[in-house]
Order: sequence, then C-alpha cells, then structure tokens
Amino acid sequence: MSEVLKNSLMGRLLKISCHFTWNLCDKDVDIEKVESRLYDQIQFLPAVHKYRMYNLLAFTNYLKDDHEEAVAYLRKAEEQISDIELDDKEAKKAIMYGNFAWMSYHKNQVICGLRFAKKVQSICTFFECHNKENALLFEVYSQQGFSLLAFHGKHSDKAKDCFQHALELDPENIELNSSYAISVYKLEGYNCLKTPLDESFLLLQRAAKLNPKDTVIKVLLGLKYQDLNESQKGLVLIEEALRETPEFPYLLRYVAKFYRREGMTDEAIMVLSEATRVNPTSSHLHHQLAMCYKKKIMALKTSAKSARLRFQPTRKYTEEIEDAVSQAIHHLEKAVEYKKTFVIAHIALASMYGRGNLYQKAEETYHKILEMNNVTQEEKQELHLVWAQHELCRRKCEPEAIRHFKEVIKIKRLTVFRRFAMEQCEGLAQEILSRNPSDKDALELLDFIHQDDQENRIDPDSQSQELQCEQEDYQDEE
Repeated sequence: MSEVLKNSLMGRLLKISCHFTWNLCDKDVDIEKVESRLYDQIQFLPAVHKYRMYNLLAFTNYLKDDHEEAVAYLRKAEEQISDIELDDKEAKKAIMYGNFAWMSYHKNQVICGLRFAKKVQSICTFFECHNKENALLFEVYSQQGFSLLAFHGKHSDKAKDCFQHALELDPENIELNSSYAISVYKLEGYNCLKTPLDESFLLLQRAAKLNPKDTVIKVLLGLKYQDLNESQKGLVLIEEALRETPEFPYLLRYVAKFYRREGMTDEAIMVLSEATRVNPTSSHLHHQLAMCYKKKIMALKTSAKSARLRFQPTRKYTEEIEDAVSQAIHHLEKAVEYKKTFVIAHIALASMYGRGNLYQKAEETYHKILEMNNVTQEEKQELHLVWAQHELCRRKCEPEAIRHFKEVIKIKRLTVFRRFAMEQCEGLAQEILSRNPSDKDALELLDFIHQDDQENRIDPDSQSQELQCEQEDYQDEE
C-alpha cells in the first residue's frame, strides 16, 4: 500500500512547478559558489525577498543530501512569507509547498508529501476560480528565472526567457526589470562573439531609472558606460554604489573590475582586499585579486621599458614586478585551493608560474588542467592559447607554440581566444617567412589559417571594448 501511495505522490509531484522540476542543476554547477552568493544576498539585499533565497538554499542542501537543513530553510521561507507584506502570498506559498512535498518524498514521509501536494492543488484551483492564473504564472516565471540565474550565471539564456515571460505579465515590475537586465548582461560575456554585446545597456538604464537604489544595477551600468568609452559617467555610478553598499562582496567584484579596466589597479586591489576580509574563502575574489596584480605587472614592465630607454635605473621596477608576481601566485593558489575545479584560475596560475620562472610547476599545471573532467571547449581554447604564449615567450619554442595555437583554432567556438590565436599564428608565420621566404611549415600554417578564416568568418565589429580588454590580458608584453 505504501508503494502505491508513493507512486501516487510522485505522479502529483511531477505536475508541480517548483525548484525540483526546473532542471536547475547539472554537472557544471558549483553548489558552494551558488550558496556563497545566496548568503551574500541574504545579508546585503532587502529582506522582502529572502523567501526566494531560502527556497534556493533548501534545494542546494537537498543536492548535498542534507535533508534536515533543506527542510529548515523551507521553514524559514514559510515564516518570511507569513511575516512580511507581500503581493500574492498564496502564489509564493504554492512554490514553497511544492518544495515541501518533494522533500517529504525524499524523506519517505509520503502522507506528509501528499498533504503538501494537496495544498499546492488547492492554491492553483483558487487562482483558476478567481481568474488570477496570471498572478500564479508570474510567480512561477519570476522565481524560476531567479533560480536559473543563481545556478547558471552567464549561461542564463533560460533565465532570460523566464524574465521575458514574467515581464509580459507585469512590464513595470521593478525587481524583474533589474533581473532581466542582469541576465542579459551576463549573456554578453566574452564567449559570445555572435550575439549583440550592447543589448543590456538600455535594459540597465531602464532598471536604474525604475530603482535608483539598486547598487548592483548601478555598477553593471557603470561597466557598460566604460565599454562605450564614457568612463567618467561609469565612475560616478560605481562610486555611488560603493558608498551605498561598501561591504557587499558580489558588488565589490564588479567595482574592482571597473577599476582594473580603467587602469586604477591599486584601487581595485584595495576594494578586493576589503571583499576578501568579508569573505576570505572566496575563490573568485582571490582570482580577481590575482588579475589585478597581473595588470600591475604589465604596467610596471611598461614603466621599466621607458626607464631603460631614458638610461634610468630599473631595479625598483624589477623588485616590484617580482613582488606582484609573488602576490598573484599566492592568490591564484588560494583560488584553486578553495575551488579545485576552478579551471580559469588553474590556467592563470600556470601562466603566472611561467612569469615567475617556475617552469616545471607551469608545465605540471598545464598538463593537470588537460586531465580535468570539467573543462569546457572555450576553456580549452584559453588553455592552449596561454600555453602557446608560454612556449613562444618563455621557452622560445616556435613549433610547440604553433601546435598549441592550432589546437585553439581547431575548436570551432567563435571566441576572443580563437581570434587572437589566428592573429598570433599569422604574425608568427609572416615572421618566419621574413627569415626564410620558402619555409614550408610557415606557408602551410598560413594556408591553414586562411582556409579556416573563410569557413568561420566573424564580423570584426562584433567585438566590444570589453572583449578587446580581455584580449589584452593574453598578450605577453615582454
């Protein structure tokens, strides 16, 4: 009989729209990163929306097999929905009760699960009878969108679709306009050369107008102004946001990104150091700090070169470069310690070992990354590009550099890494031919590049300033 009841419950559960039926999790999701962001939001964002974070934390704890903690978070969500003045509370309860029903199933509490499933059905029937289906649908689309954004970040195309559907039902909703703008902004990452890279600008402007107190929207809009070569307007927004929420780690990462791209490296380091004080085990904050030190290294090398041309001493610059390399390595080692699957940080660490003349560690790290099972195609492109730079600039080995550049190009992803690899390959081939016009390998390399370029031509205007900034990070300035 209990098996019959359990099957009956499962039949009801599959019809419920909640976190357990939204396909939130896949093998690439970093649960610890999701939870860290949710904890920040609970601490720094308005209390009125905490029920949504509690629902999500209940689901992450279910994924970690901590069923008791999952239920505890659902109870927090229930308490918050009851205590705070919210529109359409019953619609919010329907999703929460759906999560309760699923958790009851996983805890083998079938009768309890059937009771929660019945509550969901009663709420749905009420909305249908009172012609309020749109209110329930709005809540489902918006919470699903928020959840997808929390779990998938820059790969949040499904979140974007959910927010679009929700906004069709409530176009003036302040929070949804913000979340829609953020989801589009995240989709405009450097892996998306074939998509518009300025779609989010007007959306961010609208969201900022609807809610001038949203500091996350302010910093993202500031970054967009920076992309459009209007950095002064961006800086005003960045500093406003920093004054209003000075200890929000998630926001501080974007503030530091603005400063770093603006060449304000010391300011970026100061902001990130404050963020790591608040959240010392954040792998992403340590990674961003390392990127700031990398930028500082490049600036110091430029200054040292200018000093040499003026016959001035460069020892001070050499010492500062060595210290910056050491700091970058320290923070990257912390980043991969706190998140062992952080592929981009591993790649940056291998590159920085090369800068620090730790060639054996660099080689070991490059090979270690190849053996990781969570490396995306785009990350493989980045890996081989940085490896090629290592072979060309550190080890002076042109054949190995060409081999790795080719590995980048063979991966048919239209990214900044692929574009830069093709440019480097062509430049290298031309340099070899200038030494030996009949060099067979160089001629074959040019043929390889031009043939591939015809097959996979990218509109050069599709690259934004941000892409060009990211590309600069892969140029070795020696």
